[in-house]
Amino acid sequence: MRSLFFTIIIFSLLSADEGKLPVLKLKDLNNKRLDLSSLYADGPVAINAWNMSCEPCKKEMKYLNDFHIKYEDQGFKFVSVNIDSPRSMSKVKSYLKSMKWDFPILSDPRAEFFRKTGGKVMPYLLLVNRDGTIFKRHVGFNPGEEVALEAEIVEMLALNFPERTKATEDTTKVLKTTIKLEKSE
Repeated sequence: MRSLFFTIIIFSLLSADEGKLPVLKLKDLNNKRLDLSSLYADGPVAINAWNMSCEPCKKEMKYLNDFHIKYEDQGFKFVSVNIDSPRSMSKVKSYLKSMKWDFPILSDPRAEFFRKTGGKVMPYLLLVNRDGTIFKRHVGFNPGEEVALEAEIVEMLALNFPERTKATEDTTKVLKTTIKLEKSE
C-alpha cells in the first residue's frame, strides 16, 4: 500500500505542469482576442489578476506601471488581467481611464487565467520568462514589497537577456538597496 502511495506521488510530480503558462486566449478591452503566449514572445512579462473590489491590487498596479515604464526598453512589460464580470466592465473601464496607466489590460470574466495558473487570493502576480515558464508567483501585496519585486524583475531580465550588462548592473544596485532596507528594519 505504501509503495502504491509513493508511486502515485512520483507519477503526479512527473506529469505535473512544469510551471508554464497555460494555452489561453483573452480579450483586451476592445474585444480583440490575444493569445497568452504573445505576451511573453518578446521578453519577460509580469501578469497580474485583479478585480475592482481588490484595493491591494490597485496599490500594487501603481508600482507595476512604474516598472513597466522603467524596464520596457530592456524588454520587460506588465500586463493586467481584470476578472470582473461583464456587468461591471463599465466601472472597470471608467476606473482604468481615470488612472491613465501605460500597460495593456485584458479581460477574463470567467477567471480562467487566475484559476489555471493556481490563483486563490488576489492580488495575484506572475513573473514569466520569455519562454513562458513561471519565474515567480506573488500572492497579496503590502506596501514596501515593491522593492523586492523590482529586484526580482531586474533578476528576471538578467536571466532572460544575459548578454545585456545594463540589466546586470541594475540588478546589483536594486539588490544592494533591498539588502540595506532589510537590514535597517
